[in-house]
Amino acid sequence: MDDYERRRRERIRRREQEQRRKREPLFKRLRAGLANAINKAGTLNIVLLLVFGFFLFFNYQMLQLFRTYGTIPETYACAVVAATIGECGICGWIRTNKDRKREHDWQQEEEQRRHKDAPAQEPEDTDTIQEVENG
Repeated sequence: MDDYERRRRERIRRREQEQRRKREPLFKRLRAGLANAINKAGTLNIVLLLVFGFFLFFNYQMLQLFRTYGTIPETYACAVVAATIGECGICGWIRTNKDRKREHDWQQEEEQRRHKDAPAQEPEDTDTIQEVENG
């Protein structure tokens, strides 16, 4: 098959894929795009973004309560702050452990590669000094 024919078939295949994609319901395309974005961003980053969004919402609500009543529920505010800090600490701990494991795996691979690529060494002369002196 010549180059022209291969390019023509590739154009036809792409056109058919585009037409199939356009026929898919919008919901399916959005769901696939969202799943792809989540996979690229990483679960921990999404959790941290959600915690950040919740914290902004919580602070806004507390400011509204303060403007209305002149005070906020201190116990509730402290509990929410402690919970969000705890969640972020757990996410940080998970990230640190993942990074340590990745570094350890890289070191192990590097050592294996070094041992595999190292040239076979000639056996050294096993004569001891006493044997040499004794002649």
